[in-house]
Amino acid sequence: MYQSEFYGRHFWVDDEDNLKSAPSYLDGTADFDCEDYVSEWDDWTGVNFDLLFNIHKTELHNKWYHGGSLSLQGA
Repeated sequence: MYQSEFYGRHFWVDDEDNLKSAPSYLDGTADFDCEDYVSEWDDWTGVNFDLLFNIHKTELHNKWYHGGSLSLQGA
């Protein structure tokens, strides 16, 4: 799972490699009651696509090569 400081959200991929996210709490945990698919976001204003694609790539690598076991934090 990737915790993004820029987005204030946690990101991961589902079983079909789709990117999901959930808001981050101040304590560094995720609010899974509000999880969503990034592809369903309505407002793309201010989205850094380069960063978002890199997060997706990182989470795919995490899933495929580490079984999703890595907890990562960054921009």
